[in-house]
Amino acid sequence: MKINSITIVGGGSAGWMTAAMLSKHLPEIKISLIESNKISTIGVGESTLQFFNRYLSRMELKDEDWMPHCNATYKTSIGFKNFKYGKGERFQYPFGLFNNSNLNQFFELQLKYGKELYPDEDFANYVNYNTFISDTNRLPVVPNFKFGNFDFDTAYHLDAELFGKYLRDYICIPNGVNHIIGDVKKLNIRTDGNISSLLTEDGHLLESDLFVDCTGFKSLLLEKFMNVPYVSFNNQLLNDRAISVKTPYNDVESEMLTYTDCVAMSAGWIWNIPLWHRLGRGYCYSSNHINESRAEIEFKNYLRQIYTSDEIDDFTFNHIQIRNGKHNIAWKKNCVAVGLSYGFIEPLESTGLLTTHETILHLCDTLLRRDRFISRIDVDVFNNEVDTIMEGLKDFVAIHYALSQRSDTKYWRDCRDIFTSKKQLEKLNQLVFEYFASGSDGLLYIGAGFGWRPTNQITNANIDALHEQWQTDKEELLNWMSLQPTHYQYLKKSIYSK
Repeated sequence: MKINSITIVGGGSAGWMTAAMLSKHLPEIKISLIESNKISTIGVGESTLQFFNRYLSRMELKDEDWMPHCNATYKTSIGFKNFKYGKGERFQYPFGLFNNSNLNQFFELQLKYGKELYPDEDFANYVNYNTFISDTNRLPVVPNFKFGNFDFDTAYHLDAELFGKYLRDYICIPNGVNHIIGDVKKLNIRTDGNISSLLTEDGHLLESDLFVDCTGFKSLLLEKFMNVPYVSFNNQLLNDRAISVKTPYNDVESEMLTYTDCVAMSAGWIWNIPLWHRLGRGYCYSSNHINESRAEIEFKNYLRQIYTSDEIDDFTFNHIQIRNGKHNIAWKKNCVAVGLSYGFIEPLESTGLLTTHETILHLCDTLLRRDRFISRIDVDVFNNEVDTIMEGLKDFVAIHYALSQRSDTKYWRDCRDIFTSKKQLEKLNQLVFEYFASGSDGLLYIGAGFGWRPTNQITNANIDALHEQWQTDKEELLNWMSLQPTHYQYLKKSIYSK
C-alpha cells in the first residue's frame, strides 16, 4: 500500500504533533486533521523527558521560538520526595550521562564514611553533576566541562495544549494541513477491513489511505471502530485517578524549580510543575485505597503548606479518570493510534508525551523508510517497537513503588506486593551482583535512591583520596553554581526577554 493521503482524527498535542512532523518530512502527502470543538483537553501533560529533544530536533525548533508561546520552562531532573520512608527524604533522577566511570565508588565511600556523609540520595550528585543544577535551582550561563550537553540533557515543563496550538498555527497550517472542525459520525469499512472514509456529523466525507487516531482515552477509531482489545495495567499500576489544579506563584524565584517535584502521599503522589506563568499541581492516587473526597481533602491539606485556606477555596479542582494500559496493537489495517488513544502510563515519569512523540517518530520513519510503501512487515515492526516501549515504561514506573520501604498505609504495602516484572528484577540483580558496572539507565538512580546497592563491595585502595577529591569537587561545584542565575532569571533573559 502506498500512502498518499492521511486523515488525523483529534487535535490536542498528539494530533498537532503528528500533523507537524508528517507535514514537515512528507510534504507530498495530503494531510487533513479533524477535531471537535466539544471536547476539552485533559490538561495534565505538562512535563517532558530529555528525549523530547529528539522531536524538537527533527522539527528544527529552537527554544526561543516555541517556548514563549507555551509558557515553557526548563527541566533537568525529577525529584522524588517521601517515596522511600515518607519522612521528608528526597532523591533526584537527573538527566544526562554519568560523570563517573566507577559507579561503585560511591558505595565504597558510603561503607567507610557512613551515610551521614554519603546518604543514598547523594548518589545522583556523585555520578552526575547535573544534579547540582536541580539542588541549587540555577542554570549555568556558560558551558562547563563538569556538566553535560544542555541541548540534550535538558527537558521542559510546558503547556501541552498551547504547544499543540503553536504547531497548528506556525507549522501545520503553513505546511498545508487541512484543518476541519467537526465530529466523526461514521466510519466506512471496506470488505478487507481497511477504512475507506469517514463521515462527519455535518456531512463532510474524508477519504484517505491512512487514518491516525488521536482521540485520547476515547480511542474512537482504534478501539470503537476497529475493535482492538484494551489491556489494563491496573495489576501493576494502582493509580487510576487524579486531581489537578492550577496555582499561582508566591515567590517565583524560589518556586520555579528546574525539576518536576513528586511528593508521595498516603495513596499516591503529588506533582508540582513550574510553568512560566503559574504552577501545575495534582494528586495522582488509587481509588481503591482512598475515595475522591478524602483524596481532595489530603491534597488541600498539602496545599495549605503553601497557600491560605481562602486562596485554596478559590482554586478550581479537576477530577480525572486515568486509564492505565494499552491496546493490543497500535496499528491495525490502515488505522494507527498515537498518544492516549493507544495507551497511557500514569504520569510519574512524564511518559505521556514521551510515548506520544516516540510513536510519532516511529510512524514518520516507517513512512519514510520505503518511500511511503507500507506492507504487513512494516506494520508488525512498528507495533513491536511501540509495544516494547510501553511495556518497558510500565515496569520502570512500577518499580518506583515496589522499592519503597513505606508501610504506613495499605497502598504502599500493596504496591510492593503486586510487582512482578521479570525484566526489572533481572536489572536489579545486575545492580547488586555486578556492582552497577552493567547499568546505564535511570534504574541506577531509582535503585540507589531507595537504598538498593551492591552487597559485596570491591575495596578501592584509593578510597581516602576519592573522599578528599569528592569533598573538594562538591565545594567547588556549589560555589560555582552560586554564581549562576536562578532558573527564573535565566529564562527571563534568554527566552522571555522579548
